[in-house]
Amino acid sequence: MAGSSSTGGGHGGGTDGGQSHTGGHGHTDPAKMAYFAERQVLSERLMRYFAAGITGLVAIFVVFHWARWLCVKIERSRRPAGILGRPFVATTRLVRNLLVRKVPGFKSAGHAITTVVYVAINASIAFTNVNFTSMGSVGHRFGWLALVNLSVVIFLALKNTPLAFLTAYSYERLNCLHQIAGCTMFIMMVLHAALYTSFFAGQGRLVSIYSTSSGIGAIVAGFAFLSVVSSALVLRRVWYELFYVTHITSWVLGIVALGIHRPEIANKTLIIVLLAASMWFTDRVIRACRVLYYSINNEAILHPLPDGSTKVVMKKVPARTEPGKHCFIWLPAIRKFETHPFTIHGSSPVEFTVQARNGFTSDLYKYAAAHPGAAVRASIDGPYGTFPDPMEFDKIVLIAGGGGATFTFGLAINVLERMDEDSPKNITFVWSVRKHENLSWFREQLELLRTHAHSRNVEVSLYVTRATSSASDLPSGSESESNDQSGRSLNSSKDDAESPPLSPVGPSVTHGDDPEKQKECGATESRIEHAVGLEEKEFINTAAAAVTHTFFEHPVKVGRPDAASLIRDTVKTTPPNKRILVAACGPDGLMRVVRDTTAKLIVGDGPAVELHCEEFGW
Repeated sequence: MAGSSSTGGGHGGGTDGGQSHTGGHGHTDPAKMAYFAERQVLSERLMRYFAAGITGLVAIFVVFHWARWLCVKIERSRRPAGILGRPFVATTRLVRNLLVRKVPGFKSAGHAITTVVYVAINASIAFTNVNFTSMGSVGHRFGWLALVNLSVVIFLALKNTPLAFLTAYSYERLNCLHQIAGCTMFIMMVLHAALYTSFFAGQGRLVSIYSTSSGIGAIVAGFAFLSVVSSALVLRRVWYELFYVTHITSWVLGIVALGIHRPEIANKTLIIVLLAASMWFTDRVIRACRVLYYSINNEAILHPLPDGSTKVVMKKVPARTEPGKHCFIWLPAIRKFETHPFTIHGSSPVEFTVQARNGFTSDLYKYAAAHPGAAVRASIDGPYGTFPDPMEFDKIVLIAGGGGATFTFGLAINVLERMDEDSPKNITFVWSVRKHENLSWFREQLELLRTHAHSRNVEVSLYVTRATSSASDLPSGSESESNDQSGRSLNSSKDDAESPPLSPVGPSVTHGDDPEKQKECGATESRIEHAVGLEEKEFINTAAAAVTHTFFEHPVKVGRPDAASLIRDTVKTTPPNKRILVAACGPDGLMRVVRDTTAKLIVGDGPAVELHCEEFGW
């Protein structure tokens, strides 16, 4: 894609756009050879600058993460003084106050700034010391940038990324940057191809250039990467499983064709291609080995749950398994050649709860419903995911919408399993669902939160955004309240479909049944498949009603929680020398409320507030 010399008049791009030497046919122009050699040296130097810039950007995150971790340790070990760590902690709080806020078009201000810096690095390399009088030279520079950006794209796509340890950002949190890098690489490739095509057409050499193996490789690579990008931008919204197959197949075809297009070792381009391919292949081998290892004498028990959910219980427990992390599970009885990611909410044994949507999740539920309690062959790849250690905090606020509770239940159980007998930790658990029967998804976990030895440390609040038609429609385990308001709430309409949607205080909340999610949740290695049950379009600015009934003795209200007030009240009532973890998973509206509210409460003279939003891309 980017080279300094080639046979048959390849992408030389000199003052006349291409080399005059033809690999043994014709004479060699010493002046042009010197020009191309000089340009090659310049290109290699600039690519080293690019690598240094990207490495520096990563280093900022690495240093920030570990310096903050060290200073927090120092501060907590010397409470209330913490003199050594306090100045840095105060500074990082101010920075995080700004960076974790939601920005239109980005997950946060931090993501936006990272994107701007990344684009600036590319732009500075693209237009530094380039000969603008020759389209070939400009195209040559864009070709190099397309190539090095390809390596960045693959690095950000690795499931077994070293950044999970170095920066606490695992692959799913890097996915938005993977998409940005992919689009940047494609733009560079298009500019590279367009400029060279225009130049060779002007010289009357277009047919001869694209008749060579190098030219054919360029054409195939171009269309392959076009398929990679177009499938990501269009197809994934329509049919995720087809998107994934197309995405990976096109990538493999593209990287092979790219190697044919630029097969020269001497000019370093093939080395970059092999580096990118090696990273991807190594990651695949690691994952395949895990699946193979955990497939030995392993099986999964499938239990159908109310409202289209399936509980999957694995026989084997992978190393480093923690509730709240996620694994890719392989169930050949459902899909022989696909693995799908789900969040762990129980680790002894490993349990997943999967809500049926389309594709894999729908077929899984149908199989479980037809064969309840069936044991099927299974394997697992993982666990993956990073989140703050909840044991480092004094108060933990967990907020979930719909199937996002898979994560928050996992985190709550994680804490309960690790708490000491006299632990002073407090957990506030808030879960909002669309229908009363959705509460049955996690009846065992709700019962555990009520009966656990540390249940006195847990405050559970359940919300249902739509009133049920009658007390008889409540899930088993529910008890109706006798007050008049309860009666009106429970009998306000003839059926659930007719009951008016009730809603929360504050802006519209959460990671709900968005069309994109519905279409993607059954995909091969799709985004983490938290099933969700809230629709933002149903939300209106009304507070949740009084308690209508209980579910396993946990109070249930009709409406949605006022997440903003809940977080503010928790922080305001916490002493400055304490630490608070706010973790949420759910619809985009909920994430926006939690993110913006928490960001404003990260201040230098208050308690330490940590935010974790479990959000997923493809």
